[in-house]
Amino acid sequence: MNKDIFDNLNKEQLNELLKTLKLYKDLTKKLWNRGKQLFKSIISWESIYNVEYFSGASKDESLEEAIKVYKKVFWDDVSVENINLLEKESLQWWIKVFKDDNLVDLSFKKASEILK
Repeated sequence: MNKDIFDNLNKEQLNELLKTLKLYKDLTKKLWNRGKQLFKSIISWESIYNVEYFSGASKDESLEEAIKVYKKVFWDDVSVENINLLEKESLQWWIKVFKDDNLVDLSFKKASEILK
């Protein structure tokens, strides 16, 4: 590594770099690969959009509902290309919508737990 890079930074910039490296270390230590993904989204200012859906549900309906949730709950206009769609057999019907570390659970399992 070229040491000249650090020689050109002032104290404030070095402190900011140190904070960033500590954040990366903390996220990867606690969350492993998910931490790396989260760190990348923090640095790039891009959100992570994941949708888990029950295997018996339609992909198109799940995406359509997720887009509504992103708009209504998170106030984000998300295109289908930016959504990571994950099939979950263990999910009891419908979907779970994630934005970064935030979750909106629209699954039957969640509804049945609330009613108990």
